[in-house]
Amino acid sequence: MKKSQIIKIIVCFLPLLLLFLPAPAGMNPKAWELFPFYAGAILGIMLHPFSEAAILLIFLGFYSVTMKGQAVALSGYALAMTWLVVGAFVIAQAFRDTQLGKRIAYHLIRIFGRSAIGLGYAAAFSDFIIAPMTPSNAARTGGIIFPIFRSVAETLGSTPNHNPEKIGAYLSQLLYIITMATGITFLTSYAANGVAWAMTDQILGLQISWIQWTISFIVPAGVVLLLAPLIIYKIYKPTIGKIDNKRIAAEGLKDLFLLAIILWSTSSYTKINSTAVVLAFIALTLLTGVLKWKDIAVNGQIWSTLIWYGGILGMAGALNKFQFFNWLAGWLETYIDFSSFSHIGLLITLVFAGTACRYLFVSCGAYMASVIPVQYTIGLAAGLPKMDMFLVFVMCGVMGAYVTHYANAAGPVLFGAGYVPLKKWWATGLFMTLVSYVIFALIGVPYWKILGLFSSL
Repeated sequence: MKKSQIIKIIVCFLPLLLLFLPAPAGMNPKAWELFPFYAGAILGIMLHPFSEAAILLIFLGFYSVTMKGQAVALSGYALAMTWLVVGAFVIAQAFRDTQLGKRIAYHLIRIFGRSAIGLGYAAAFSDFIIAPMTPSNAARTGGIIFPIFRSVAETLGSTPNHNPEKIGAYLSQLLYIITMATGITFLTSYAANGVAWAMTDQILGLQISWIQWTISFIVPAGVVLLLAPLIIYKIYKPTIGKIDNKRIAAEGLKDLFLLAIILWSTSSYTKINSTAVVLAFIALTLLTGVLKWKDIAVNGQIWSTLIWYGGILGMAGALNKFQFFNWLAGWLETYIDFSSFSHIGLLITLVFAGTACRYLFVSCGAYMASVIPVQYTIGLAAGLPKMDMFLVFVMCGVMGAYVTHYANAAGPVLFGAGYVPLKKWWATGLFMTLVSYVIFALIGVPYWKILGLFSSL
């Protein structure tokens, strides 16, 4: 074990020293017993001495033994949201195994890919179409879409070492912008959305359905998606001219995919739970032989997600049950005067504070689990409207990931291809973060007000 890893492990266990101190006045003792383990798990996710799954098992195990808290430790694995995300990873495997995602992308290249901008829109629409069923943007954009478009770039004579500016740099940076725009659009298109969704339910008491989430974000995120190929084109200016874009399209898993989308989008009418739709989809793929259980069983990403995601949601849910966040909001309200802030001023302040924090996080899920509860708690203490907090802080949590190449799992794949130097990647990412915030402010806020969702203005 390396020295740096040992130091990180020690830092992760430092919060457990709080157990030797009495619970603060007014705090539920059960919350105080759990909080050090929760803080340690969050530090572990941030510092990453082990994988997320290993970190959660370590702290859940110690909590179970020392506090006899096995019921709390296992509570997250009974949550519907945990299985919605896990099930969506199984569906993503079906996309990969049947190569439906590739066929969709090639079909769109055939339609749009006669120019560099056309290829950009083919990439955007490909990612958007398969996004609802692929909660991992590393799997979707990094594992399905990018290999196709990297192959196209190489075929056109653009490699990291030879003519990267011809088309490859444009496509790799653009796909990073695309993956976050499609990621925020659907509840099931980004695993970190599930963390934010659960925190919104547990801390704010808002239960957001799949269709409500989509309706809330599809317009402002859609504007980002439509403008991104043009904006990135102006920055990178590909030198390629006309492109021979003939490709073929095919069928496959499309019927089951469309059925799931229809059931999700009509859940408010059919009363069929989103998790039930995912489980039924998996049942049909197994029944029809599209997937085999042995292939699911060896997919480590599925089971790692189950362990860390269910673990952190269970701990956060228990803290909420023990009134920890209510206590923290009351404490902040006692010692901090929020009366000098307008609602919109405080929202903006917390957005830019959250954006600054992004440089510390290598996982959007870790950011959501760590920062969203703090933003929500401060907002509650200041009397911010709950729906406004949900819309604005989720936007910050997802679109703010542009600032670095490591803020979400797709970044290392896209940046790691080597087409774009680090300095330009970060500069473009920061610029696109600000562009996205402006779009959400100018398009999203009026749209939310029309829907009756936003009240801070």
